[in-house]
Amino acid sequence: MSFMDCCDWTKCTQCGTCLNNCPVLKLDNKEGGETILHMIEGGLPDSILNQCTLCMSCNSFCPEGLRPYELILQRVSEQPKRKDALPGLVPYFLMGTPGPVFFPDLYAMQNQEEKAVLDKWGEFPEPSDELLWIGCIGRLFCKDLENSKVLASLPKFSPADLCCGELHYRTGQWDAFMENTDKVFSVLSKVETKRLVCYCGSCCTFLGTILPEVAGKKLPYEVISLYQWLLEKHQAGELELKKPLGYAAAVHESCYATELGDGFQQTLRDVYQAAGCQVVEMEHTGASALTCGAASVARDFDLASVVKVQAKRLKEVKEAGTRNMALNCPGCYLTLAPHSWVKRVRLKYMPEELLKAFGDEISAPISRLMPRVIYTLGKRAPLAWKKADPKTMRIVS
Repeated sequence: MSFMDCCDWTKCTQCGTCLNNCPVLKLDNKEGGETILHMIEGGLPDSILNQCTLCMSCNSFCPEGLRPYELILQRVSEQPKRKDALPGLVPYFLMGTPGPVFFPDLYAMQNQEEKAVLDKWGEFPEPSDELLWIGCIGRLFCKDLENSKVLASLPKFSPADLCCGELHYRTGQWDAFMENTDKVFSVLSKVETKRLVCYCGSCCTFLGTILPEVAGKKLPYEVISLYQWLLEKHQAGELELKKPLGYAAAVHESCYATELGDGFQQTLRDVYQAAGCQVVEMEHTGASALTCGAASVARDFDLASVVKVQAKRLKEVKEAGTRNMALNCPGCYLTLAPHSWVKRVRLKYMPEELLKAFGDEISAPISRLMPRVIYTLGKRAPLAWKKADPKTMRIVS
């Protein structure tokens, strides 16, 4: 089994629609069709290797319901130079791999009160109608989420060793992804609830969409985003707006927003507006939105490509008439933050912005996390000069 096995590629008509609508490649239909055929036959065209940002948008445009992103990811992951070794930093960002790992490094820096919350969240939950699933990044805000008045009605579950698998997937590590998937599914499939509310949109995408459609594993309950839950509660009169946000912000949809569909994208806008944010649209939105650039690293492990993608996106914020950028994804925030300081764009991490608007106090904003992230990455910088075995994910040199 592999990334591309989720589709029957004999159904592809090589119409080129997916890559013609791509906001980055913009190939004409003929070239788009030839590019797809080249990949179906096992190749990796230069247009993909040199430009594709691995953003998932192409999945939204296929008239046959196929998933071109997984085909692209398959061919990117098969590059000959990856068969023998990977950059040492790749396994560092993947939960469950041997050796040091990014998020556990950050968890180790938390105080005793925060660690006690994580211990509590690791206990298997009692049956419930709804359950808040908190992924890797949310554990770093555990004190605020545990004490949240807005989220008080939701029992919380978050074993510190479990991960939705996004980074395993987006970096093209199929074996590591499936190993992680088996681990998280073995736990979550036993949870008794009607709805799993995901704090992080990545978790919502992978647990609710990628696992069933690509890995063939479907959880026995509905998986929804925190944004949907907040909007439902507000519309039902159960959440009162306490501190209206009072600013205009350009909506940046993370690349996985296309996987969650138009309904999710509209929910983002509706809940932002309900919280007192004036929504401003950028040139590229919805399925055609440009990304933060993080996923493009997996194409060639070249950080320079990320900077180019970010520059275009940050420019669009200003062209939309604002300097505020509303982000639904913590990965986008952490990736864009350094460049945003240079471009003088203010990032608004909407999970904490929404919780504040509906009455919570935020003592540990994501912006305060940046020094720890920089310190941790600096400490592990020597991994950048080492190599890892692609099968075992162990550092070998």
